[in-house]
Amino acid sequence: MLKLEKCKKILQAGGKKYSDEDVKKLRDELYRMASIVNDVKAIEDGKLEE
Repeated sequence: MLKLEKCKKILQAGGKKYSDEDVKKLRDELYRMASIVNDVKAIEDGKLEE
């Protein structure tokens, strides 16, 4: 998992400011989305049962 400081640096590169709590929430949601994408890919590849 990416450290909070690294996530914050990436998110704030565009000039917008985020609180630590906002960064944590965004990071958690992105990890959940990545897990879903990974599961869908596994289903498509026939490696995971629906």
